[in-house]
Amino acid sequence: MMKHLQIFLLLCGVVWVPILLTYSYNTQSREGLIGDVAPNFTWNVNSSRDLAIYVEPENTTAVITNENLCSSNSADHRQKPLLLIVVCSAVGNVKARDAIRKTWMSVVPNETAPFDVRTVFLLGQTVNDTKQSDVLFESNMHRDIIQEGFIDAYLNLTLKSVMMLKWVKTHCPQVTFVLKTDDDMFINVRTLTQYLSQPDVQQRKDMIVGSLFCRVIPIKDAGSKWYSPLFMYDAKVYPDYVSGTGYVISGPLVPILFENALHVPLFHLEDVYTTGIVAKRANVIPENSHLFSFVKHPTTNPCLYRKIITSHGLNPSELKSVWRQINDPRLNCTSVRLPKIGDPKFKKCHKTARLTVRRSGRRGYSG
Repeated sequence: MMKHLQIFLLLCGVVWVPILLTYSYNTQSREGLIGDVAPNFTWNVNSSRDLAIYVEPENTTAVITNENLCSSNSADHRQKPLLLIVVCSAVGNVKARDAIRKTWMSVVPNETAPFDVRTVFLLGQTVNDTKQSDVLFESNMHRDIIQEGFIDAYLNLTLKSVMMLKWVKTHCPQVTFVLKTDDDMFINVRTLTQYLSQPDVQQRKDMIVGSLFCRVIPIKDAGSKWYSPLFMYDAKVYPDYVSGTGYVISGPLVPILFENALHVPLFHLEDVYTTGIVAKRANVIPENSHLFSFVKHPTTNPCLYRKIITSHGLNPSELKSVWRQINDPRLNCTSVRLPKIGDPKFKKCHKTARLTVRRSGRRGYSG
């Protein structure tokens, strides 16, 4: 009797395990993951990578649209070029968003400011009803959230970036520049607008600029956060791309990138996909600026933070601390020698690089 029972259980396992795996992969195919926490890697060879299925280019997919964000301010008598800053944020990162609102997002442009600056947080959706209620409350309070209808998780960051392109194309077509960044970033809005207001920069219609990665070799270690399986990308190197921590796109380029993305199979590393693979299809070459940085600079050097445009990896308390320091009227940076941040002459790629992961968990490249 016991032997027959063991055989029966074994047969049940043979039958049900494939069924459960199939269900899991089908769910991942629709959402990219299950729940709010991404496993090591959920895309598989049978998952659909047709971006149009997820983005639905002809339909409204936003849960919170915030469609009037880019509307003109009737109080402005002089029309200024529009800079839209889109901060990609996770549903649960409320403290990070609040820190940004109280620091670099709080800069109020005066009449002489070169740009009309609007800032918005872009979220995915959550299956947690309580968290979703919190998002709706936060949106009603601050009016600075866009929420799209896909599950918010690391492996869906590409969907988030393409949804950004879709939203801008639909609701902010007049934008001059778009800065895509993350919620652990310091953004120096004053330095950014000064940089973009340079005549040779402001007239650009096809610009992608940030911290440039050159001919990076894909990582084949399945345990890596940046794992790239052969079925998703089989070339020896990625197209040149800029770090997803912070990059600027010319406004007229947004609809072009979006339309091209609909014809490129989805790839989970959003900066490689958007500013590399899709940009290459659109015949756009990403460029480097030494003012953009994908690393974390010392928070004890406020003079450096007055100079750069981006710094990565700041938690809410560090962001507030840096903000207090750089706005201290007693701070004197005239005699301070700033460290070299990249090479100002280095605009395009000229060397082979290998993507590396430091002990801190940050990415970098080496020649």
